[in-house]
Amino acid sequence: MALCLNMFLLPNEHIRFLKANPQMLDAYLQGLQPDVTQLHQTLFSKVISLFKGGIEQTIPKEWPLANIAMIGPEVNHRNVDLHHYIVNNTEARVKGAGSVFQTWLDISHHDAIKMDAANGSFAFKSHVLPELQQLLSELNEQTVRDRFDAWLFIHNPDYQPQAIEYQQLWQGYQRFKLGISQAVEQDLGLMWVTQ
Repeated sequence: MALCLNMFLLPNEHIRFLKANPQMLDAYLQGLQPDVTQLHQTLFSKVISLFKGGIEQTIPKEWPLANIAMIGPEVNHRNVDLHHYIVNNTEARVKGAGSVFQTWLDISHHDAIKMDAANGSFAFKSHVLPELQQLLSELNEQTVRDRFDAWLFIHNPDYQPQAIEYQQLWQGYQRFKLGISQAVEQDLGLMWVTQ
């Protein structure tokens, strides 16, 4: 079974909370109420919470009540380098929002927020997403196809993709572009997890 990179949108406040409490990620993804006894808090934040009426107030507003909707192309450990190439038109390591897929390729050289010690999840806060939106705006069906072909020429020149492969790849990028546009409009961040 391939490990998949699943992407979803969330408020910056939720990114901060999940960075401080990575053990809450599964509950977040499934839309379950978190176990507040597992919250990691400093002594100072515990005292502040008690004055505000209890520890429950540290859970962000608008905690999801259903499974999180994923956006983006179908990325797994076998094709992450392809997606890096499609977004950036290069195999070289990049800076900024273009490093979204690079987190799997080079754990030490990217501009994402490392969300856990196991390097299984990363995020961009909302201020980074206009840059990603710009990179994605350069992609249309022909550009995605051309970059796929260029990547194949480097890595597997004998392989001839079928029309359905191009279509599925383009549909994934259409979802990704739409999701990132919504994130920019709503001032949301992006998080991606390995599952």
